[in-house]
Amino acid sequence: MYPLIRPSFLLSIGVLSVLFINGQERSISGDARKFRLVPAQTVQSSIGPTMDGGRLGVDRLIDGKLPESGWRSTWTVWMKKNPSIAFDLGAEKRIGVIRIYFQPWDRSDELMEVKVEVSRDGDNYMLFNEYEGFVSEKGKAAWAEVDLRAVKAQYFRITPKYQGWGNQWGEVEFWEIKN
Repeated sequence: MYPLIRPSFLLSIGVLSVLFINGQERSISGDARKFRLVPAQTVQSSIGPTMDGGRLGVDRLIDGKLPESGWRSTWTVWMKKNPSIAFDLGAEKRIGVIRIYFQPWDRSDELMEVKVEVSRDGDNYMLFNEYEGFVSEKGKAAWAEVDLRAVKAQYFRITPKYQGWGNQWGEVEFWEIKN
């Protein structure tokens, strides 16, 4: 005779499966440092999103909600444009990692480069570094992880450079190094 499987058990397995299948893991693994997610207080873009700009603005990059993979979701999009996006963390933090939830559309290496600049006052930015080599399956969301080691600043300006279709971003996260 077969054992009775409770519906609550099946529901738990279903929820866990969805989290693992969608790849929306928020923790940083594989690093000996300890991190804490720091929410950005404000975000501004040098140019507005080019598609659904009024409805899907840059504030969606810091709302904590991840869009689904695919074309018509809640992606913040700059078609054929490279914006500079400035984030204010509200106070100086020691940031170890920035994570960008993005989706390539035209080519798997569409997010060609990410330039990171830092500032303590929000006016005078200094180039920290440029990162490249972000590759993911076309039409599928992925995390681009930028290791800053340990940068102490309040303001971060990120400028992506696309090749192909443009930039589709869903979320930007700042991870502070805990002492």
